Amino acid sequence: MRAVKITTQINWARLNYVLIPSARRRVAWQEAWPPSTRIGKAIWRFYGAFTREGRLVFVACLLTGAFGVDVAHTQVYVLFCILAGLLFASLVVSRVLRVPEITVRVHAPPRVYVGDEVVFAIECQRREAGPPVAPLRIEGPFLPYFGRWMSRPRTLDEVGYEEGARTEARARFSERGDLTLGTFRASAIVPLGLAAGPYVESAKVRLRVVPRPANVVRLATPMAQKHQPGGVALASKTGESMDLLGVRPYRPGDRIRDLSARTWARTGTPAVREYQEEYFTRIGVVLDCGAAGEATYEASVSLVAGIVAHLGRGEALIDLLVNGPTIHTLTLGRSLGFLDQALDFLAVAERAKDLDRAKLLTDLGPHLAQLSCVVLVVDGWDPSREELVRGVERFGVRVVRVGVGVDVPLGTQVPVATLQAGEPVAL
Repeated sequence: MRAVKITTQINWARLNYVLIPSARRRVAWQEAWPPSTRIGKAIWRFYGAFTREGRLVFVACLLTGAFGVDVAHTQVYVLFCILAGLLFASLVVSRVLRVPEITVRVHAPPRVYVGDEVVFAIECQRREAGPPVAPLRIEGPFLPYFGRWMSRPRTLDEVGYEEGARTEARARFSERGDLTLGTFRASAIVPLGLAAGPYVESAKVRLRVVPRPANVVRLATPMAQKHQPGGVALASKTGESMDLLGVRPYRPGDRIRDLSARTWARTGTPAVREYQEEYFTRIGVVLDCGAAGEATYEASVSLVAGIVAHLGRGEALIDLLVNGPTIHTLTLGRSLGFLDQALDFLAVAERAKDLDRAKLLTDLGPHLAQLSCVVLVVDGWDPSREELVRGVERFGVRVVRVGVGVDVPLGTQVPVATLQAGEPVAL
């Protein structure tokens, strides 16, 4: 039974890429290529000269060559000679193929949700007019283990000077990450499509795979508000930020722009409009998960994204987003920012298994004076978390406790299955 449980926890797709770093900030493997050694460069050029079909034929050629060694008892060597001849002829022809002066551009969204399909629009255009060339094959970059091509770019039969030619590729990613995927390459292919000539490549494509926000429909937070001297730059005039308290007689030193022309005309005495000072409900969101498994952590990240999205639609300001020991200062809500800022931060969030919560409380100290509330998302409960909550509350800041898959004292429990299914969550 234990062996079966361990087997189900193995990420088999990850094992196929065991030599590639697993950090959330990933850079394409092409940046380490071509190799620096002479032999490595030769192998790289030989590999890159073939198309996907050509590589399959090359593997088939090796297999038939192995089975055709015994020429006295089998005629498999004939098939080997045919395949080897096709590959050799394709390589010779590909050396004389030349790609015209073209520009390769790739258009892709800056970010995509986990599990959604992303479309890469590839545009090829000639820089100058000229005779027609061989069809162009577009090769996409090497994807990480959690990415898969859903459709490949089609072969471009003709690339024009003014209009150019367009195609697209589709991919899907099952995990978060800030990815530099590498380049798309365009090269002319031989008639049989087994080999390709020298290539022209696009600029590197960067893509952020961000968590899908949970469907948070309600979040009960304390209504405490704190004064913001001087206001907050770019804050929209909603709520109590610019409420008119009334009109009073003019006093020397009042701003001319606050004069109330209607009151002055009605009473015959100069009067000015008086506004209430700006008050804001400022909230910090803390993600303290790392003891549980990967599925629980991913559900917690999705919940935090959903909490930020829900709060951003209201009148509160989100000042802090904390993941483990990392404190990310931002100001979202009331037209001050966008959800994309928080999603980009969460896209590269990593589990913090051995979090020093006493140090975290010390680091949070300078920020707590301006906060009204802290939403704490945890995957377990222990004395160190209890002390963290008490330390935050000593600053006069209320703490809303949310447990993912676990029950927390004076808090709300959210099952992992609920978050994975995208069901509504009320906190």
